[in-house]
Amino acid sequence: MQSPVDSELVFFLGVEGVNWYSEDCGKTIKAMNTGRNIKEFQFHPLERNWILASSFTSCDDFEDEPCRIYKEVYYSKNLGEDWTFIADYVIQFSW
Repeated sequence: MQSPVDSELVFFLGVEGVNWYSEDCGKTIKAMNTGRNIKEFQFHPLERNWILASSFTSCDDFEDEPCRIYKEVYYSKNLGEDWTFIADYVIQFSW
């Protein structure tokens, strides 16, 4: 996915909670470890480094209680270095 603010900034969905991004249109690629398996991703339409992402919980998240699978949404203002939880049980999200 290419950023609407900076055409050189590209995000690649990965597996096992590791995703990838490039700030030079793919010449160099850096890992973005969110600790979650991101299913959906959105760049902010005006802020270059802001992103929204969603992932689903896994049964490993619930040690002492029954497993519940639902979507969680997070945001980052620094290209995924730090993530802030927004909400769970989300169906759709957008900026």
